[in-house]
Amino acid sequence: MFRRAQFTYLLVVKDFDDAVKQLVDLLHNNGTAEGKPEVFTSYGWGEGMGASGVLRATAKLVNSMICADFNKLKHFDIVVYVDCSQCINKRTMQRAIAEKLNLQHEMPIFDKQDEDDDFRGVHNSNRKEVSGIGSLINNSIRDERFLMIIDYGGVEDIDLIECGIPIFGKGILLWTNCGRFLVNTRESKLMSPSASNDIFISLYQNEGIKQIHNILHEEAVGVIGDTCMDGINPEIVLDCFLYSFFLTAELPKNSIGVDYGWATHACNYWICDGILEDRAWEIGNALYGVIPQFGYYSEKSSGYFSDETRCMALASDFYGRKKSYEGWYSVTFNKLTADDISYVPGSASSYFLTCQGDDPVYVHNDLFQLASSNLRVLKLCNCCFDFASPPFQCCHNLRFLWLDHCANTGKEQSGGPSFPNLLVFDLRFTDFVLLPQMIELMTNLRELNTKGVLWKAISHAWKKLRKLHKLRLTESSDVVMVDNCYSVDMMNLELLDLSGNTHMESLPTLSSAKSLKMLVIDGCSSLKHVGLEGAPPLLESFSFDGYGPAENWTHSIHLPQKELRLKSPLAPVEIVKVTKISLHGCGQLHNIFLRGLPNLEELDLSGTAIKIIDLHAMDVPKLKKLFLLGCVGLRSLIWQGSPRLEVLHVDTQGTKRSVVYCGEQGFFGFQAHIVFTDGRFIWSFLEGLNSRSQNSVSKVYLLISCMSRSQANITKSIKEIGSTRQGLVSTRPFLPYSDTALAKDVACPSLVWNCRPLQTLNVHVEIGEGSYNLERMQHEGGFQDFTGTVESLHVHDNSSITAIPPTNFWLWTKLKWCHVERCSKLHSLFRYRYGDARFASIRTFSASDLLLAYCIWGRGINSRDSTRCFQQLQHIYIYHCPRLVFVLPISFTLPNLETLQIAYCSNLQHVFPLDDKYPESIASGVTFKNLKDIKLHHLHKLEQICEARLTTPALQMVGIRDCWALRRLPAVACEGPKPLVDYEKDLWDNLEWDGLDAGHHPSLFKTHHSAYYKKTLPRASYLR
Repeated sequence: MFRRAQFTYLLVVKDFDDAVKQLVDLLHNNGTAEGKPEVFTSYGWGEGMGASGVLRATAKLVNSMICADFNKLKHFDIVVYVDCSQCINKRTMQRAIAEKLNLQHEMPIFDKQDEDDDFRGVHNSNRKEVSGIGSLINNSIRDERFLMIIDYGGVEDIDLIECGIPIFGKGILLWTNCGRFLVNTRESKLMSPSASNDIFISLYQNEGIKQIHNILHEEAVGVIGDTCMDGINPEIVLDCFLYSFFLTAELPKNSIGVDYGWATHACNYWICDGILEDRAWEIGNALYGVIPQFGYYSEKSSGYFSDETRCMALASDFYGRKKSYEGWYSVTFNKLTADDISYVPGSASSYFLTCQGDDPVYVHNDLFQLASSNLRVLKLCNCCFDFASPPFQCCHNLRFLWLDHCANTGKEQSGGPSFPNLLVFDLRFTDFVLLPQMIELMTNLRELNTKGVLWKAISHAWKKLRKLHKLRLTESSDVVMVDNCYSVDMMNLELLDLSGNTHMESLPTLSSAKSLKMLVIDGCSSLKHVGLEGAPPLLESFSFDGYGPAENWTHSIHLPQKELRLKSPLAPVEIVKVTKISLHGCGQLHNIFLRGLPNLEELDLSGTAIKIIDLHAMDVPKLKKLFLLGCVGLRSLIWQGSPRLEVLHVDTQGTKRSVVYCGEQGFFGFQAHIVFTDGRFIWSFLEGLNSRSQNSVSKVYLLISCMSRSQANITKSIKEIGSTRQGLVSTRPFLPYSDTALAKDVACPSLVWNCRPLQTLNVHVEIGEGSYNLERMQHEGGFQDFTGTVESLHVHDNSSITAIPPTNFWLWTKLKWCHVERCSKLHSLFRYRYGDARFASIRTFSASDLLLAYCIWGRGINSRDSTRCFQQLQHIYIYHCPRLVFVLPISFTLPNLETLQIAYCSNLQHVFPLDDKYPESIASGVTFKNLKDIKLHHLHKLEQICEARLTTPALQMVGIRDCWALRRLPAVACEGPKPLVDYEKDLWDNLEWDGLDAGHHPSLFKTHHSAYYKKTLPRASYLR
């Protein structure tokens, strides 16, 4: 809920320190109303100037007063100050509050929630508060008289309840969202049941001019803190801020219609004008990220500087520092006033000359003569002059040159000026040719930007500008062919932007661009294939926006923000021809923007450092193949079913393996091979996986393991899914002593399935070594649906899993075989909580070496669907599960069970106990009409196979070893061949029988006495 201001306080002060003192007095003298904390919103001077600095100084003063005065009743019990002016979300602010309250032991909760959001694909800016932490914060301060001071820089509204700040109690909340210096464009609000009190600060009229500087100085100190860098002079920070403010606020009439390009060039201006000298690029890049672009905001919002009095007060401060600012000029003119500009002052260090009107205006050749030695930054817009002999050719110290919509008055350009000190050259819609002889002398050029310039006029510069760090060649007006798309040999190049070259048919070779960090090809609609041969090793960002180039360039080597992207395409996206993009092997690539690529069919991001991929946001409706091999940092693949992928290959392990996709396997509408370790990874793509695997003939293989290769050698590529020849049931001996040799009739091969191969089926899941968070896979509802499509399941060598997920709801409708082995903590393989359990298709189950397993299927299987459960089950093989008590509780019969082999399960009491609920017909007895083969070895506590009376009319073979507690065999048919029973004589003599009429009599069996007896023999001979 939002509350309007209850009171408005105006603090009239003589200086910055007086403002802080009066604010502290105001806070101390205000009690809470109606048991609710008081809320104060500080707006600083005017529209936000100094608000951040005042809050920081207020917190410092309050804490010092508490330390100096032992009368605690006069002060706050708890003071918390958090500077979140640069925070990206509300969770960051909540974490800062928790740290200030010494809740460091709760920090892992934030880390865990951040991890979960990574796997869900939640963008950093959308991450909310953690509710559990909010309760802890509330409990820590709700009974205290607290002062919470928050400098908030986010754009989302603050909810006090969610954050944990008490809405009842004796505290005070003081906050601001004005940001550094003068930015008051944020619209974030405070959601509080208490009305907010607004605080404004004003200087005494005769104190304004000399105190403004001190206020801005305090803001500059805060900016330095945001950079986390040492050794920056606050006066330098203030000069950087005032540069753009002076040009847009002090000279507003001359700035109308002027494009300063603050987002692109603010840092370049600071450096080229000489404001930054020592460590210029390092400090400039750091300040660019934390000093607001005031000129940019004023361009976007007319009337931003509406308080003329405040602007003039600031301007007055400039006069006291006139030496620094007297060289900054911005001049606009037209044809009628052109003669009024006869010369540029000799003091000019930065000069922006803009002609208003449709046609360029002539500029005199001697315009810059007086400023020739001092001028370092120059922009000419809509001017005309002789390109071979421009009016600024005398300015040999020029570091920054921007020509925008300028025209040539001379003949064809055959020569041109040279600027050996030039650092930045920006050329837009101006046919100024960079001749080879000019380029050879630009030895220090770091940044070259062109827009709407002939490609042939600048392409030959690629091999010459060795020190270039940024190259933007955008919206060229001629055709870019393969033969004039040279190799990029600039070893220092970090940014390459080729956006808007709609006629470019191929990319230049980038194998020599070893330092390249960002590649942008937005709007390059004629490209059919994008591939980076000899992938740049340091490439971090890549953008291909089918909508077209971004509205503005940014200085930082980061992709354009959302607000700078086009809201709709410049031309129909259907003209974008690209069908294949391969960024394979770009090991540092983690930031990718793809959008509006309607013909894209194949995308290969293998070996990249990508973290989140959102196929829905990409708008790639025809994408058929997606390869993500060796993407170790991948956390989220957001896929909701569109596009309708045909091939998906994901491997989050460090290995890079080739992928074979064979067109002749077209009868599979969807093929997927997905390898990951953390079970949460499945959350983001479950919807798409279910959509494709349920609605088409699919070949899906999920390997959840730290091993990229299946333990069962199931597949090596998509082509080989389902082609294994190796059986999954081990035939090696699992004996108490590895050096013990048993007789042939008790050797291990006789206890297990006779090497019959288990092939992976169309939808296969393997859970293996090193996988974790498996129980959390079911936290997204789609996982239960996915289990309904799985046809084969292999779980092995996992030391953390306690139950096979999902544990709250079973489907497994299509599961045909399941093999589980060597999972030391597995307790109940399939837990059940009284719902629908559907193992309607399972034919084979096998398990081995489950040291803690208590049961295979838990109790409670009886459900409305029980008549279908396990009706296709044919084979059960269980080996070395020493704590196993039962296998499958029944409330139904198993009409197709043929084989039952169990060995070394010393705690097993019943294979098939009765379930908690069962019909009367089951209680009186069950019939397994197809059970033919029973082997029971070393089951010391086994009393009977089934708790109910069991009849097996098709029984052929029974093998029993070391089952001394066994008291009953199944009943058999009275007629027909007798089943063979291989047993120890001691056991046979202890069996109980129901009689011949019941089909349960020794005479109905053919017996064979084993050479193995109950008496234990020594492992070695006695010493003689």
